[in-house]
Amino acid sequence: MPSRLSPGELCCLLERCRANDAIAWEHLTAWVTARGHAVLSGVATISRADREDVIADALKNLITVVRHGGIRGTSNAEIDGYVCMAIRNRALNLIRGRARRRDAGEMTTRPLGDGSVGSDPPDGALSQDAQAIAADLLERAEKVLLSWPAADRYLFIAKLNGVSAKTIRATLEGPPFESSAAVTTVDTRFHRLRRRLVHELEDP
Repeated sequence: MPSRLSPGELCCLLERCRANDAIAWEHLTAWVTARGHAVLSGVATISRADREDVIADALKNLITVVRHGGIRGTSNAEIDGYVCMAIRNRALNLIRGRARRRDAGEMTTRPLGDGSVGSDPPDGALSQDAQAIAADLLERAEKVLLSWPAADRYLFIAKLNGVSAKTIRATLEGPPFESSAAVTTVDTRFHRLRRRLVHELEDP
């Protein structure tokens, strides 16, 4: 698929997949794989092999969801948001599962009260506590984003993924958003939304 999507292209692609169009499934798989690598590129706690597993798991689940028409929304932004969240959720499950297994291993192999701290994490790797904190923050951030209006959610996620303000403005002006905004307003809204997210994450 081309890197730039035309309006409604993903919705049409899903419809073709539901009609058992083999070429459409190939295009969807390629697009989800590319989005998966983009979404997970900044997650330092999982390896490239882990990313491949996460993407494969997300694809397996998405096949069922697509066939049953389970993806809400018809715009490229809404469908992209659903797919990216599905990928992040599976990465989060991987991180949590790994942390639980490590904790269980420590409880069964480390004598109680021996005062040992275990081996240090590899250079560049997060400690188990840091991983748990990161996983919790990711989950809370997703809940906050889901509570926002669709236009704000799209603008924020698009900016995080490097989409230009001009492209974001053009998308917001079309369906389903139908919201006009200047390029400078896009940047202002993004910074305001980022402060709002930080504020809500800081609340107990």
